[in-house]
Amino acid sequence: MIRTAIIIACHLPLWAVAQPVVPGFDRFPNDTPAAQIAGGEVLINELNCIACHTADKEQRQRFESYPAPVLFTAHNPAPAGWLKRWLSAPHNLKQGTIMPNLLHGLNQNEKAHTIESLRHYLLSLTPPMVNLTIFNGNANAGKKLYQNIGCVQCHSPDAKDNGKDSPLGELQQKYTPVQLIQFLLDPLHSRPSGRMPRVPMTKKEAGHIAAFLLSRAPLTQDAGLTKGPDALKLREKGKVFYQKLRCANCHTTGNLSVATNLSKPLAKLDITQGCLSASPPKKAPHFHLNAKQREAITAALKAKPAALTSQKRTHRRMRQLNCTGCHTRKDLGEPDAARDKFFLTTGNDLGDEGRLPPLLTGVGAKLTESALHKVLRGDDAVRPYMTTRMPDFGEAHAKFLVKNLTNADARTNVKPTPREGNENKVGRNQYGRELMGVNGLNCITCHQLSSHKSLGIQAMDLAHSPNRLRPEWFRDYLINPAAFRPGTRMPSFWPSGKAVSPIFGRNTERQIDSLWVYLNELKQTRLPEGLEKKGGFELKPTDRPIVFRTFMEGAGTHAIAIGFPAGIHAAFDSEQVRWALMWRGKFLDAESTWDNRFTPLAPPLGKSIIMLSSGPTVAFLKKLEQPWPKDGLQMQGYRLAKDGTPTLLYAHDNTKITDTLTPRGKGLQRRMEFVGAKDSLWVRLATAKVFQSDKPGVWTIENKLSIIAPNSRIRSVGEKSELIIPVKFDDSGKATIEIEWHWQ
Repeated sequence: MIRTAIIIACHLPLWAVAQPVVPGFDRFPNDTPAAQIAGGEVLINELNCIACHTADKEQRQRFESYPAPVLFTAHNPAPAGWLKRWLSAPHNLKQGTIMPNLLHGLNQNEKAHTIESLRHYLLSLTPPMVNLTIFNGNANAGKKLYQNIGCVQCHSPDAKDNGKDSPLGELQQKYTPVQLIQFLLDPLHSRPSGRMPRVPMTKKEAGHIAAFLLSRAPLTQDAGLTKGPDALKLREKGKVFYQKLRCANCHTTGNLSVATNLSKPLAKLDITQGCLSASPPKKAPHFHLNAKQREAITAALKAKPAALTSQKRTHRRMRQLNCTGCHTRKDLGEPDAARDKFFLTTGNDLGDEGRLPPLLTGVGAKLTESALHKVLRGDDAVRPYMTTRMPDFGEAHAKFLVKNLTNADARTNVKPTPREGNENKVGRNQYGRELMGVNGLNCITCHQLSSHKSLGIQAMDLAHSPNRLRPEWFRDYLINPAAFRPGTRMPSFWPSGKAVSPIFGRNTERQIDSLWVYLNELKQTRLPEGLEKKGGFELKPTDRPIVFRTFMEGAGTHAIAIGFPAGIHAAFDSEQVRWALMWRGKFLDAESTWDNRFTPLAPPLGKSIIMLSSGPTVAFLKKLEQPWPKDGLQMQGYRLAKDGTPTLLYAHDNTKITDTLTPRGKGLQRRMEFVGAKDSLWVRLATAKVFQSDKPGVWTIENKLSIIAPNSRIRSVGEKSELIIPVKFDDSGKATIEIEWHWQ
């Protein structure tokens, strides 16, 4: 027995024992009495305290049982050597584990005997592994998947335990590649609590991740089990220890019938003793709680808070599942800024909306119950451009959150859509089709529809909307998208509830209703104008301007091209926040973005193309001779006037700026409005080698472009000159600049 204990000790890692890592506690403030109690409740649930301590009626409303992994399954391997080290000191083998040390009070001989007995008993009950095809994964590919599909929102980015993130443990000691692949494909099989959810992935992807996680060399395994009559004796003793140590209180045992072994009720606990003490006695489990954790648990046990609301139940469960590792929800939290870089997208034209998981604020009022259930089961991938994947948390969590999110986010005084008129007849929703198409609101410029690619950026497929969204949420979102997702590039076609499009007599409610009914009847009706065409698609502004977001020469991958019926057009670079180019004649051909977003950038179709200055259009200049800054502006989308003319919205610190172009004669008039006074703001209008001027405020560039800009001036920058104009605020903190661009 002494020899066995020595072997165990030789294999123990040298790091200091860390407290249990519980993201739902560690990633939230605990600096107020209420916050401390809430954190203590999370800890009590995560540590599964009521598995051993019975709870009274009031406590059962606050504390829940979270079972440990299922034992005796082919999906949860326990190699003989690993099991020996695990039972000896789980916190050494998996830094930050919530598994307590049950043998901490035993001497070396007692511990060695108990471990050998338990190991023989447990391994005698474990069935053989299910056969899987061996796949030799690529560790480099696995690292990228691990960091980008969502693993790093719970675990450390380098997959090494650090005492801060959810630990992985020494996986190379426990799993073979085949075993780890099987676990990654279905962790809920052995861990139904949802602590480790099922992330959708292929067997090949699981193979790559397994290769990465197992890239460290495994330790030499200890000798196997004892054979013969001695083995039978050890198994029988192990069964006794399994009962005595309360293993069955937390671990489910399949078909094995082992009675639970309860301790004192929660209400009768002496918080200065037992597992809550800094040095628990021999018979108590040792979780290695730190002082902050013990204080929070104590506060939660002493407290008698008011009955939990649906909101509080929801937030507590979301803390436990670490939902804020990926999502933001008001009054709960948001993802760790340090991990922001791991959220990626398959293309860069959607900005943050294409890489960041959606807000969970009000999600219970947004999604139908069936749709919300699908999301929580990892079965509603409507954002294929987002590399982070929504995991499956299991049926119990899904049912709980659907019920409580729906109640917590329920809205009052909701205005339903009218649902009246001939436009609602099956197959005859001509108004919705017209609004969706290029001659209406041109929704198909950005949104896919029934798997048909959009004409521009490949945003969410609107065909999913009727099965996912509540109609009242759909209505309110369309009227004011920014109220639901601040910073969204989705414009409002009904600003302040007033319709921009003349279709349907500018009746806002009837327009939105028609769109909703059209989407519901999409399988029974024609595609919108624009999507029915094949091959190239020339965009032709006739009665109103066309606003088209795309990849474009001279305006980059975040271009907003604007075509005017007057045959004068311009493009705005929303990444650099500047007007990039202007031209005359034909507008744009969508062929380059029809099937593939990674084709060459689309050129303007017209003639007389004028390239404007690169870099932000507005800057703060402490000294007039300093170089023009490369950044400083924050893009905030755009809004549409009734005639369809867009106004670009951006800001410099606290100064809000609107920027509008309208045709004027043979050129364009530009109007900029500033709110929120700030000294030393300048607007750069153009850059050229030479500016010519026949009268004040009128400038000509290379006999191509004339700029009428009162109060403007020229400054030299190296070999070139810049035409700039100061922003002069009035006493109310507002300023207006109007200029004109004309071709010569």
